[in-house]
Amino acid sequence: MDKSNQGNDGELLMGDLDLEWVYLLMSAKKAGIGADEIRRFLSEKTTLQVM
Repeated sequence: MDKSNQGNDGELLMGDLDLEWVYLLMSAKKAGIGADEIRRFLSEKTTLQVM
């Protein structure tokens, strides 16, 4: 299976998304943002999108 996202009409593969999340979470950790703060933010965002 080709793991590059070229030729997939811009779709990202699951592995690409996982790596993106790891990068974002590590960047947040380096910036001093705690996991609880991230969870709260994502929970609030999800709640607002549902409304």
